[in-house]
This record gives sequence, structure tokens and C-alpha cells, in this order.
Amino acid sequence: MAVLRSVSRRLRLHQGDDDVPPDRWQNRDLVPLPPSRRLWQDVDFVSLWSTVFLTIYAWQASSALMSYGLNVWQSVICTVIARVLIYAVILSLGWIGGVWHISYTVQSRYTFGIWGSLLPIFLRVGVTCVWYGVQGITGGLLVSCILSCIFPSYQNMRNTLPASTEMTTKEFVGFVVYNIIALPILYLPPDKMRKPLRVALVVSTITIFGLSIGLMAAAHGAGSYVRRPASAASGGPLGWAFVHGTTTLLGGNAVGMTSQTDFSRFARRPRNMIWGQAIGVLFFGLVVPVFGVLGTSAAGQLYGDVTELGLWNPPTIPQIWLDEHYHEPKMRAAAFFVSLGLLLNILALNSVENGVSGGMDFAGLWPKYINIRRGSYLIAAVAVAMNPWYILADAANFTSALNSFGIVLGPIMGVYTADYYVVRKQLVKLGDLYHDNPSGIYYFFHGINLRAFVAWIVGFAPAIGGMASVNPQNNVPDGLVKVFYLGFPLGYALSFIVHWGLNIVFPPPGLGQVDSYDSYGTFSTEEALALGIEPNDGNRDEGDPEWTSKESNVAEAAL
Repeated sequence: MAVLRSVSRRLRLHQGDDDVPPDRWQNRDLVPLPPSRRLWQDVDFVSLWSTVFLTIYAWQASSALMSYGLNVWQSVICTVIARVLIYAVILSLGWIGGVWHISYTVQSRYTFGIWGSLLPIFLRVGVTCVWYGVQGITGGLLVSCILSCIFPSYQNMRNTLPASTEMTTKEFVGFVVYNIIALPILYLPPDKMRKPLRVALVVSTITIFGLSIGLMAAAHGAGSYVRRPASAASGGPLGWAFVHGTTTLLGGNAVGMTSQTDFSRFARRPRNMIWGQAIGVLFFGLVVPVFGVLGTSAAGQLYGDVTELGLWNPPTIPQIWLDEHYHEPKMRAAAFFVSLGLLLNILALNSVENGVSGGMDFAGLWPKYINIRRGSYLIAAVAVAMNPWYILADAANFTSALNSFGIVLGPIMGVYTADYYVVRKQLVKLGDLYHDNPSGIYYFFHGINLRAFVAWIVGFAPAIGGMASVNPQNNVPDGLVKVFYLGFPLGYALSFIVHWGLNIVFPPPGLGQVDSYDSYGTFSTEEALALGIEPNDGNRDEGDPEWTSKESNVAEAAL
């Protein structure tokens, strides 16, 4: 036992000079952020969303939707609808973090209950681990391409791995190198990522648009792929193809949408999110897929069949340059710089959206021992241990299944939105989010808010039956498939309405309550007064009842 206690002491997080003591419910990364740590401006939110939409995955968006029977411009219309809906959801969820400066982990506590919050946190940890590993494979391919540009022996490296491994020796080396490169980025706390994200914004813009324009210039136009007709008939089939395409895009961004409070809490003012996210989502999120399909079509004109060669996947293009023109210095240089630009983008995307965001969730599971940094490294370790190259063995079905996870996360977002805006009227008592004393207003029934769980289940249950349709070998009734296509918006609406209704019939305790005193030093004087909270000017008497109550709650939680 003495050995275990010694190990526990060594692993426990240390308290900084100005930090709260780490315990079961809080550490420095989970408490509401003070003004000194809230530095993000409009451009930083542009940079954040550029890691999502100035990417390989945004390039692929319209091309992927064409497999549903849509033509290029119908796919673009789906993209427009999806981006507008995404913007509305992230703005409504992000506003919570912008006002109260808390993360997804803590936000879950007032919605699902102090103990009930662990389930949505576990859910997100699992998804971010999988996505980190999958995107790490893409990063490894780009590293492999860069090394091939530099070392001729690497380009011609013999494969020594068996076919059952689902990857070559070159690809495995690239994957290992990628994960080593990513580790220093995961070391950075979110409030120190502003400059790296701005660099990624500039590099990604040059790379994505430069690649597309360069391909069109070489092909003397966009090629014939953009003129490919829709294969879905008009009327009902075409309408459902639109619905499927739109919800696929929503589901593919579901994890990033739920993580809004993780980053909006760093905003100087809530309004900093509005224009930054508008540019990132509505501009880059619409323009990049158009340039992606134009570049893909031009590549098809230059190199051959788009589907057979996988030209919709940007890392394939520089590898073709190397395979066909390796001894031409200008082609090797072009392949190097395109791969480097795409690699920087993948590093930013994977580190921020999966590593750091998942690290915050991990910190919520065991705050006494895990902070964001340790949580991010745990995400990376679990992702590698999952052998993502096996997961991608059937890439098409896997991607469809993972994107369909939006039918589970969509209803969660509906519950969060209803709970904050119509049930609580945008008022939160921060002090009760950091203890499990039954007297707290977020303790509910043994720490679980049954209203939220019922609303969530009602939201995703109708679409579960059609989820099997992501595997073409399964014979699923047409009605269930159509409900599955509607999974995200239908689940969001159902969970919103049911949660609202349940709280009208069974009102929870403490509605309208806020802390009487800003004991965490979260707000400026102006912000605190606007919320009806006494500002923290550092002169509060520690014998004050509110202060004493807060200290008592923390002490009881520690015990």
C-alpha cells in the first residue's frame, strides 16, 4: 500500500502558485478561465476553423457526395446547406463557453448531472481516439512522400511487411515519424496555440488553392469530371440523395461541433467568435470543396480515372508525381512543398480537434491526475494502440460508419442547446459544477439528470435501425434507411423538444441561480455585474458566507 500511495503522490498534478488545488472535479484546465488566459481574437477563430475546412477532408467533400448520385453542383448545394447549419449550431454552443468560460466537460455537468456527465465525456474520448489514429495514417502518408522526395532509397524501399498488416514498410515508417513530430504540438496548452494556428492558416491557404489552381493550369481547364451528370433520378430519389449528402457532412463534423466550448472559452469577448467562425465555416467551408472538385477533375484529365487512382484524395497526387517523374527536380520539389503544406495542416487539425480537445475530455475523467497535456498524450497513445491501419482496411464503410456517429452526437447537441437557452435561460451556477455534494443544484438524482438522458435516447433511437445501411451488404428496409438519413436534424429537434417538455413537467432545482460572488476570478467587473455576480476584486473577506460555502464544498469534494 505504501508503494501505491507513493506512486499516487508522484502522478498527482501539482498545484501552481495561482491555481486551484486539483481534486476529483477540478484542476487548472477545468476551472473557468480568468481574463488573463482569454486571449483569442477573431483571427484565431478563423485559424481554428481553417484546420477543419482548409483541409484534405474539405477538398474531398463534394467528390464524396457524388457517390450518392449527385452531380458536382448539386453536391455544392448540399455543402452550402450543411455549412449554414453547422455555423448555427457551433455559434449557439460556442456562446456558452464565450460567456461562462467553461469546457465541454464542465458544460456536461449542468446538463447531464455531475456523475451523469461521464457518459458523454467517455463517448467523445472514444471518437477522438479513433479519429486521431485515422488522421495519423494520412499524416504518415504525407511524411512518407516528403521522405521520398529527399531520399531516393526511401522512394524505392522494399516492403518487408506481410499483406495482412494492411500497410507497407514505407507507410509504417511515415506513420511512426508523424506521431513523433506531433508530440511537441500536443505539449502546448490551447491558450499558447494561437501563433501555430495562424501559421497553419497561411500555409494551408497557399497549399490548397495553389494545388487546385496548378492542376487546372496544367490541364488547361477543369476537365470533364465536373460535367459528370447526376445518377440519381429526379423527384424522390434525388431529394433523398440531397438529404443523405447534407447529413453526411453534418455527421462528419459532429465531433468538432460538440467541442466548441473547449475553444470558445478562450475568446476575449463572445463576439470574437461570430466573424471568425463565419469566415472559417461559411467562406473556407464553401470555397474549398469547390476548388477541391475542380482540382480533382483537372487531375483526372491529366492522370486518368478519378476513382480508380483515388485522385479525390490530395496525398495521392504528389505521390503520382514522384512515381512518374521522380528524376525531374521540379516535380520532386513540387511534391515536397505540397506534401509539407498538407502535413502542417493535418498536424494542426489532428492536434487541435482530436488531441487537445480529447485531452480536455480525458482531464474531466480524472482531474486529480490528468490535465490537458497528459490527456492529449493518452489520446495519442490509445490511437496508436488501436492499430488504425486495420480500422482503415475497409475505408469506405468505416468512414461512412464514423460519419454516421452524428446520429448520436446530434441529439446530445440538441439537449445542450435546449438546456442552456430555454430551460436555464442562459444562467449557470459555476460553484456547483465542481463538487458532488447532494446539496448542489446539479446533483439531480444521485448525480444524474434523467431528463437529459431520456431526451437524448429519444433523439437517437429512431435512426439506430437504419445505421446498418452503411454496410452495403446489409438489407435494411427503405423506411429505416430514410430515417437514418434524417438522423442528425431529426435527432437534434426531437431531443431539444423532449428535453424542454420534460423540464416543464418536472422542473429541476436551482433554475435562474448564479453564484453571488465570482470566487474563481472568472469575470471582469463589467462581465460579473452584467450576470448579477459580485466581482472578484481580491479584497473579499474569507469569512464571508458565500466564500466559506465555496471552500466547504471543495473540502467535502476532496474528502
